Order: sequence, then structure tokens, then C-alpha cells
Amino acid sequence: MSDDDAMPPASPPRAMVCGFCGHPYIRPCTAETEAACPNMIWLRGAAQQSTRHHYIPQFYLRRWAGDDDKICEFSRPHKNIHRQRVYPIQTAFKDRLYEKPGVPKSIAQQVEDKFMSPVDNFAAKALDVIEAGVEKVRNDAERRSAWSLFLMSLMMRMPEDVAALAQIEEDQWKLDLPSLREKYAANRKPDDPETIEEFIEKRDPEYIGRWVMNGLPELTHHEGIGQLLNAMRWCVVVTPDDAPPFLTSDRPLFMSKTFSEAECYLTLPIGPHRLFVATNTEETERKFKDWPPKELALEVNSQVAKQAVKYVYGLDHSEVEFVDKLISTDRPPRLMEMLRDRRRQRHAPASRRP
Repeated sequence: MSDDDAMPPASPPRAMVCGFCGHPYIRPCTAETEAACPNMIWLRGAAQQSTRHHYIPQFYLRRWAGDDDKICEFSRPHKNIHRQRVYPIQTAFKDRLYEKPGVPKSIAQQVEDKFMSPVDNFAAKALDVIEAGVEKVRNDAERRSAWSLFLMSLMMRMPEDVAALAQIEEDQWKLDLPSLREKYAANRKPDDPETIEEFIEKRDPEYIGRWVMNGLPELTHHEGIGQLLNAMRWCVVVTPDDAPPFLTSDRPLFMSKTFSEAECYLTLPIGPHRLFVATNTEETERKFKDWPPKELALEVNSQVAKQAVKYVYGLDHSEVEFVDKLISTDRPPRLMEMLRDRRRQRHAPASRRP
């Protein structure tokens, strides 16, 4: 028997799936194969992807809209307070905020189109059920989780959250760099750039931005935080029509303490006379339900105005003096910013630690 007869037949090459278009291939896609790929041709002809990314979704802001379908937007672009009526689509956005750099245009907006937008759509439906009767969502795991995910997104989707996550990725890169330099030097080919920094700058200069957008949905969909939110007591406090209306802002979610503390509560205005409340205890929940409406509105409006970054929103301009005094006067650190600072403190040299 010859050597050829003794050898087993070669296995056919296994097709893989392109991460960009979902098309199976034997060899990696090139610009030419991508141009001819039926899936990519279809994607290019599909509806234009969204590039205006709202960190405060429109369905939420519409709850303060008047008969003209507009809301009152307060801001302080310079020294004096400014107010104007705007449509929800015209505010609380940043173009390409969630864009994934360094990938084909057909998937560059996936974080917005495939994650943030569905989060908001499911949250809007869940909120309808919550308002109809919070007990209806108590045993509805799907809608309860959808609302919890929306609350988590409000903790992590703002421009400063994206910036802090980028800083976390950059810090981690710097920590890993010494070992990466050693590996690169050991495996460097004669025609490769001198350093790994030059190599990455030449081959993949957008790597940090892509890491950020790959990690943002995963962090937002944090299982542990979601379980804690699902386990809290939920209620909606409704104030009478003659009570002062609730304001909201571009940072509308307020959290009093950490989840593990019994006194922890979260509040989110969900309309001019409706406040969503999540608490750990029946005692704290009762406090909100028994709170005099005028005093409750003052407390909530102070919170959302103080922690606003750029905008406060209301039904009309009647609260302009109130907003003028409080807007952006006490912005607490964001969850992602606290995570960044803790990591930096942990990895700082001992001589630099407090």
C-alpha cells in the first residue's frame, strides 16, 4: 500500500460566517468579495441607518409634550437661562454617539439600531403596562426585565458614560502594553513596524472606539444589576392635577444609595404628574406614597435639575426661575466614572494612593 493510500482523505474546508454580513465564507472577506456578497448588497439597499442617537429617548420626552407636540427645554448655554419649545427629536441627542468605528458602514450603527432602539421600544410598552397597574408587571418577567434594562441604560448611555468607558479601555491598554511589547518584539517580522504602537496605528487605529462599542451593550445588560432592580418594590406615585408638575432632565434617574443598602431608592419622573419609584423596603415606598404632592414635586424637581448636564424639561416655561437657580449645580458622578476612578486608584502606584 502506497503512502498516499495510507493517508486519510483530506477534510473539506469548513465555512465560517462573516461577522460583518453573516455570509458564509472559506477565506476572509475582501473588499471585492464584500462588494459581490448578496447579504451586503441587501444591507446597502436597506433603510438608512440612524446616526442621530438620543441618550434620552423620544418616547420618554413626549410625555411632557403639549398640544403643539413640543416640550419646554431649559438650558444655560452661556450666562443666562434659555428656554424654548422643541420637538423631542430635536433635543437630548448626539450624532453618532454609539457609532462603531473601523467597520463597514452597514454595521457601524448596530449599537443604536440593534440595541438602544429596541431597549427603548420595549421600555415604552412596559411603561404602558406599569402605568395601567404596577401589579400587572409584578409577575410579567419579560416586561419587568425590559423596564429594568431601560433603567440600566439610563445609568450607562450618556455621552460622559461613553467617554469614561473609553478611558477605562485606554487605561487597560496601558496596563497591558509592557507584556504586549515583549510579545510583539519576539514575533515581529522584518517588514513589520518597529513598535506595536506603530503596528496598531497602521493596521487598526480605531481599536479603542470599537472596543467601547462592543462593550457598551454588555455592560448595560448587566445581569447582576438587572436582578437587583427586578427584586425591588415598584410603584407609581400619581399627584393631583393641581399639584406642581414634575420636571425631568437629560439625567432624569435619581438613585439615593447603593443597591445593597436597605434605604436605597430610585426615582424617575414619567410624566408631569407621575413618578416611578423603586425601593428596597415597604417603609420607603410608603414614604413616597404619603409625601405631600407639593413637597414631593419640589424634592424631585430639585434632584433632576441639579444633576442635569445641559437640559431640563417641563410642560411650559412657568418653572424658569426655579430651573435658573438649580440647573447643573450638583451633578453626581456617573456609575462609569466611579468605575474608572476605582480602577485607577487600584492600579495607581502606592506612593500616589490617598
